[in-house]
Amino acid sequence: MYDFPQSPPYPGGFNLGVAGLGSDTHKETSDFYRGIITKLAPRWRVIICKDQIQWILQKRTAEPLHKGIWRGRSYVTTKEALIELCAMRGLLSDPFARAKLDTLPELVSQYRKKNV
Repeated sequence: MYDFPQSPPYPGGFNLGVAGLGSDTHKETSDFYRGIITKLAPRWRVIICKDQIQWILQKRTAEPLHKGIWRGRSYVTTKEALIELCAMRGLLSDPFARAKLDTLPELVSQYRKKNV
């Protein structure tokens, strides 16, 4: 398991099999969205929304993984709520993903200030 890079490894518009999505880094549904915090499981990840006002727990809509798009399942503004949601879904088994969540500030507004 690993974190996605903050910048896309492919040029804009590159398509990895998800019809019509390309690699747009500004679309929350994209595999290459620039606001990915961490990947929790093959079909689960955490992002910061495009307006940087909330963290979003997302799930991929289809299996196999080369199909479908990322969709928000939960929207939170505190680290405590985010970790609780992930724990309730059994998504904290990867120590690297958990460590990444632990490094987040208590409030999403503090993340915005740090990463502007």
